[in-house]
Amino acid sequence: MATFVLIHGAFEGGWVWERVAAALRADGHQVHAPTLTGAGDRFHLLTRDVGLETHVRDVCEVLEGQDLRDVILVGHSYGGTVITVAADRQASRIRRLVYLDASAPVHGQAATGAFAEGTGDKLAEMAGGTDWLLPPLPLDTVGITAPDDVAWVEPLRHPHPMRTLHEPAVLARGAAPPPFPVSYVVHTDKAAMVKLFGVDPLAPFVERARTLGWRLSFIDAGHDAMVTHPARVAEVLEAEAAA
Repeated sequence: MATFVLIHGAFEGGWVWERVAAALRADGHQVHAPTLTGAGDRFHLLTRDVGLETHVRDVCEVLEGQDLRDVILVGHSYGGTVITVAADRQASRIRRLVYLDASAPVHGQAATGAFAEGTGDKLAEMAGGTDWLLPPLPLDTVGITAPDDVAWVEPLRHPHPMRTLHEPAVLARGAAPPPFPVSYVVHTDKAAMVKLFGVDPLAPFVERARTLGWRLSFIDAGHDAMVTHPARVAEVLEAEAAA
């Protein structure tokens, strides 16, 4: 059985993996779904000082503090930037890195500079009412429209610190390839995302995955498939563990 560490994206918390984690655990896997500092039930810890480094340290502490090894490290959305750096620091503990419709920056690249052109400008516009917080994306943009899902998710989301999106991913290995296999899972229903941003913000990462020969798989769902299609997400993650 595999050990999964699931890292959420912006606006959410470890709670967003609840349905996926239940499915994985039912099949005998070990699952950890930490909440990053300033997010979810740790929102009370949010300050201007919370940045990418804060969240990388959160993940490293889970890996080191619980002495986790042979880990399938999964990052969704912004969480992809976090796992990129955390896996670089904890490479000996990583079995496979999985980007779940996520940002996958290269060394020295910040999330806002890695998204498709125009995405950063739109995010800045959305954060125009504050100089450091990004409000949650509309739920329909991430594919959540069913009333029961909206009722569950909406009260639990919080603004996200812009600092995390502007800090570059600094990797000890630089531009060298990682010493573990990497996979990218594409959520194919991007119509609502494109409607908001004018582009698919994640398109450059999918292209990079193809160029580098990463293992690619697809889920016919919107961006937050862990909420709307948890069984399919669990199925894909189990396939990654078996690859």
